[in-house]
Amino acid sequence: MNQEEKKQRAYEFYVLSSVKRTRKEIAKLAQVTEKTLREWIDKYDWDKLREARQITRPQLLQEAYAQLKAINQVIQTEHNNVPNKELSDAKAVIRKEIEAFSSQPIHRYIEVFEEFIEWLSKNEPVQLNTFGTLSQRFIQELSKQK
Repeated sequence: MNQEEKKQRAYEFYVLSSVKRTRKEIAKLAQVTEKTLREWIDKYDWDKLREARQITRPQLLQEAYAQLKAINQVIQTEHNNVPNKELSDAKAVIRKEIEAFSSQPIHRYIEVFEEFIEWLSKNEPVQLNTFGTLSQRFIQELSKQK
């Protein structure tokens, strides 16, 4: 296995796998040192990608809407439907969060790529490695822009 294949394998275990493994275990599975794995994690922002993958857009939107609902209930019950400055500011912040979650966040791309990779593995397995590498590069570039 060449270095690029080892890096791809480490990426899959570290970022894409739903099985929680230690860095030591991942390094062993990818046949690299822990130092090399740490360098890749830092250089390619794998922690950020891993985190983005674990937090889904629907989950974030649901939490934001629940917070907005709670603020509206406080306004209705404790302030006779007239928010004070603090509550108005809180609503504005949550509305901005909702707008941000509704745009094109990185985890949305990751979700689509994961679905496509799953389809590709069943229908065109020969293309899987190439697409996996390209999609990884695309996501990394996006994460640097945002």
